[in-house]
Amino acid sequence: MSTLTPAPPSGDRGSPAVRALLLLLLLGTAADVLAPYVVPLLWAAILAFATYPLLAFLRRFVTRPLLSALLMTVLFLGLVIAPLLSFALPLTQEILTEVAKIRGFLENPQATLPPWVDHLPVIGPRAEGWYQNFRSHTPSLSIFLDKLQSHLLTWGDRLFSIMTDAGKIAVKTLILLLGLFAFYLRGPALWAGIRTLLLRFGGPATERPFNQIAPVTRGVVYGMFFTALSQAALAGIGFGVARVPEALLLTFLLFFLALFPMGAVAVWLPASFTLLAQGRTLAFLLFLVWNAIVVGGIENVIKPLFIGRSSEMPFILILLGVLGGLEAFGIIGLFIGPVILVILQTLWQDAIEPTPMAPHSGEPPKTTQ
Repeated sequence: MSTLTPAPPSGDRGSPAVRALLLLLLLGTAADVLAPYVVPLLWAAILAFATYPLLAFLRRFVTRPLLSALLMTVLFLGLVIAPLLSFALPLTQEILTEVAKIRGFLENPQATLPPWVDHLPVIGPRAEGWYQNFRSHTPSLSIFLDKLQSHLLTWGDRLFSIMTDAGKIAVKTLILLLGLFAFYLRGPALWAGIRTLLLRFGGPATERPFNQIAPVTRGVVYGMFFTALSQAALAGIGFGVARVPEALLLTFLLFFLALFPMGAVAVWLPASFTLLAQGRTLAFLLFLVWNAIVVGGIENVIKPLFIGRSSEMPFILILLGVLGGLEAFGIIGLFIGPVILVILQTLWQDAIEPTPMAPHSGEPPKTTQ
């Protein structure tokens, strides 16, 4: 004998409080499930935003959405992920080696400055005496060295844990690629759904801030990428002409560090001292001028060119978004920070300069595909 489940009364939609509680419970559970993979998925969304024009171009020739999304993901894997990993692993090993050398130098009370310091003009012959005197008689220097050693130990341990935790890196890379494929395949439909929900619950006033997200994200990504690429190319020319040791490795390192504020300086400034160590003072000065004016100046041309065109937001505010986002959210904050500030600026402009709106009919707006 079958058991029949009684049907709910006609027109009974249940308690709104119960539905809200169930929704919050589901959202909280989903957040716990997805928490370890939020960062790879955010990276996938940002990269999909930035490269979607390439996908649109590819679909002129490969019309099937599934095949074009798969081909775009494979191209991204081969042209970006694989070279990045093949370069990052040996670079991390080199950094660990240098950190170990510096750590050994700081732990040795009898350590002396490297021999090339003696070749530095003016200060070279006196540098060793100053260093030993400061190390022996200046408490503040001892405190500084202790803190520096502590930071080196911390960063060395972090790099070592990254090197040995290859399993998590592989899983997160896989999640990034799967997320990228999903966004390529279903991104427009997902974006239209988010827009519909925002307009339904937030009203027409949310449409203009929402429309700022895509262009600002692309502008920041393009601006940072092409700035880093230009700085690396120009710095690489300087490394080659000046015959700086390990010029190719330094060029690749500068490209990655140039994605961060003042990252390029962290590469070419220490490299310039190798020229002083070789006694090539004129080459040192020319190398310094080239990097300070040309390599550093190109950033002030390319970033405003891409980022400034993406929105009406002042470049200084976008720069603050980049710096503040990096401080608050890490590397991914480079892109999240400007987007948040652009949305806030748009809401602020709409609040102080209200524009007339059409009467809201209560029906969800129609989205154009």
